[in-house]
Amino acid sequence: MTLLALLGIVLAPAAGAQTRIEVRSAYIEPAERIYELNATLNFDLPEGAREAIRQGVPLSLHMEIVVRRQRSYWLDETVATLDQSYELAYRALSERYLVRNLNSGEQASYATLDAALDALRVVSSLPLLDQALVSPTRRHEISVRANLDVRTMPDALRFVLFWSDDWRQRSEWYTWSPQL
Repeated sequence: MTLLALLGIVLAPAAGAQTRIEVRSAYIEPAERIYELNATLNFDLPEGAREAIRQGVPLSLHMEIVVRRQRSYWLDETVATLDQSYELAYRALSERYLVRNLNSGEQASYATLDAALDALRVVSSLPLLDQALVSPTRRHEISVRANLDVRTMPDALRFVLFWSDDWRQRSEWYTWSPQL
């Protein structure tokens, strides 16, 4: 597909739809000497974005996770931070959608775009924090934020899409204080 045709798809009006991303829920569970994060994201892509993915433009999802130890008379202490990245891309040869964890290299293949997007919406058993870093007598706070990003797009598209909100969305921080 030519760059001009792809730009037409990307810049086509989304019929009033705008991508909104939010962290719907998140919690941690203890595993073997670590805590694992489970989270559910909520987002929908406008038809222009879906068509661009079908034409081979990859979509990236980035998650920022921060663990803080709360202190009474001083600023909270950052115990750990984690940046987790995923990429969704269409593979024309196999006619499959590939979701790849860019941190670990793990990947899964899906027959439909909706199935691949559903896989991106659910984060399960993500290793987050060594239990030795947690003080059981102190209160901790965990914050998670997600964003859809266009950094993996070709330079020509990135310049044009700089002005389009449909391609760059960041959620609010989802924060909770778990019992560790």
